[in-house]
Amino acid sequence: MIIDEKEVVKAIGLLKEDGEIFEIRVLENKGTYSAYFNDIETALRQLKTLNVEGKSNVYICLQKIKNACYSRAQKDKFIKNATPTTGDTDIEGYNWLFIDLDPVRPSGTSSSEKELNYAKQKANAIILYLRNKKFREPIVAISGNGVHLLYKIELKNEKTRIDLIKKFLETLHILFSDEKVDIDMKNYNPARICKLYGTMAEKGSNTKDRPYRESKIVKVPQNIESNDIELIKEVVKDLPVPEKKDYKNYGENFNLENFIQKNRIQVKKVVKANGVTRYILEQCLFNPEHKAPDSAIIQLDNGAIAYKCFHNSCNYHKWQDVRLMYEPDAYNKQYVDYTAKPNYSKQDYKVVGMFEENKEKKGFLTVSQINEKRKNKPQKEYITTGFTGIDTKMIGLIKGGVSVISGKSGGGKSSFVSNLLINMIGNGYKVALYSGELDPELSQDWINLQLAGDFVKETNNVGFYEVPCRVKEAIDKWAENRYFVYENEDGHSIKNIMEQIENIVKKHKTDVIILDNLMTLDTTDLSEDQYRQQSIFVDIIRTFAKRNNIHIIFVAHPKKNSEIIRVDDILGSSEIRNKVDNAFIVHLVNDNFKKFAINTFDWGKDKENELYKCTNILEIAKDRYTGAHAKSMPYIPLYFDGKCKRMKNTEYENKHYEWEEDYMPF
Repeated sequence: MIIDEKEVVKAIGLLKEDGEIFEIRVLENKGTYSAYFNDIETALRQLKTLNVEGKSNVYICLQKIKNACYSRAQKDKFIKNATPTTGDTDIEGYNWLFIDLDPVRPSGTSSSEKELNYAKQKANAIILYLRNKKFREPIVAISGNGVHLLYKIELKNEKTRIDLIKKFLETLHILFSDEKVDIDMKNYNPARICKLYGTMAEKGSNTKDRPYRESKIVKVPQNIESNDIELIKEVVKDLPVPEKKDYKNYGENFNLENFIQKNRIQVKKVVKANGVTRYILEQCLFNPEHKAPDSAIIQLDNGAIAYKCFHNSCNYHKWQDVRLMYEPDAYNKQYVDYTAKPNYSKQDYKVVGMFEENKEKKGFLTVSQINEKRKNKPQKEYITTGFTGIDTKMIGLIKGGVSVISGKSGGGKSSFVSNLLINMIGNGYKVALYSGELDPELSQDWINLQLAGDFVKETNNVGFYEVPCRVKEAIDKWAENRYFVYENEDGHSIKNIMEQIENIVKKHKTDVIILDNLMTLDTTDLSEDQYRQQSIFVDIIRTFAKRNNIHIIFVAHPKKNSEIIRVDDILGSSEIRNKVDNAFIVHLVNDNFKKFAINTFDWGKDKENELYKCTNILEIAKDRYTGAHAKSMPYIPLYFDGKCKRMKNTEYENKHYEWEEDYMPF
């Protein structure tokens, strides 16, 4: 029996606490050897002296064993065909969520390199999926023939917990298993054994095409953090369930194949296995850049349907979103088209110049002329921002519109704006940034820090973080031609910047322009009066945004340093506020804010209000199209992460972006 002593010590040290009881089993041709240990040295010594006949495979009982089992006959020594070995009732609790990706191949054989690579790529997809669900990073291992993902958990051995893990693995199996790789659904039982890494996987004959391989751990997180049970429940929510029959046109009359054909959804291939039919799509229905085999419509034999795109930006889309895309009244709910429609994907997209005149004057219109204009007018398009409050209360930022963002100095405006940028490029849009206060290199550093998220590392200066070189390389590769930063050395003349805005929209079909901030722009060419300069500026960018189907965001400092900024404090005149489509105010929730909020907001006197518990508040001060600012609570709680400078929707949000697909263990 060949073992890698160093790897075995590493594996047991990672999987088991000091002094914890563990069982090792060795399966060979003529029986099974079992032994219980509570220290690694004894286990290693006994493994090295064990004589087995022919092929053998070594396993470890993964979960936490009750201490009483150490008193069995096989204490500190291997006994052949010993009884009992560890059963489900001998397990105190779950320490690991065990995901086993096994390549599909003839039984009794080892995997080929090609088959093992399939499992590696599928493992990458599952890691991304679970990152989006806020899971912490797993231990990643090669079992010899497949891939193991081990996520740290702490759950008692109870029926409800067993059922939950069973459903978790079933969900992953439905979403990820295919004709090439199977996610094992049997690993839910508490006493399940796992390959002891550092030992050989010996299945079938050891051939050149299908060799025996050493099992080994290939990646260990810097900090192994436990995953809360609520995260497991979130995954189980993706388990497809049959649609309720009281939905319009649903129940027995709904036919998925007819739906696909009727709506000309392009299917690359259909895969049927283990009670699941997968319609692998030519491209994602929400982002055409995501090509096969990255998206699929999945149907179970019981009629339940799911939709899954494995890219981060589309991860939240479900089957119901697909149905509503083609049948807006399917659930008798208001229809919102969430499909990303970036300008670069439109073949007939043409840019209207910044100062081109609209020569045709139509004057006053009759009712029929208005109706004709309405009929020819394209459907409104909204850009999703990644900030839940904006995307739910306002649907997003309308294309052809202009937004202003304001707030006190140091209140988080620039962090929020930069976060808007990374969310938008993550959703498939192209963004151009003018930062009058930061050179392009510093802007990129800030953007990379936010994109890196949990992948940042602390520097020698306590409290300061940086992006590791390999992470930066992956981010830079992904972000190329997704965002663009103005070269401040070209000057801050408004006419020059407007010319460059026109150029970037023409060259790259950019969807969003961000100007941070108005005070750094030299607008003296527009007028002698400062307020008039600002008014002309807003007129120009508003016309340009509308004609070219883009959204322009600019940051403006308040005209006075009020204790709490209100909409009347933004810019220099109400005329400008009337011209923008949206106005946002970023508030820093500090002691001073709390003091004056009591008499400023209708919720201010409620000291237990959740808004007092966040780090920042985004106030929707104006929204021309949905009136979100006029609703009872136009306030969006945000949580600032000091490590990566992100503004989060929730305190524990752990958003991931597609650059991570180039930063995988395989």
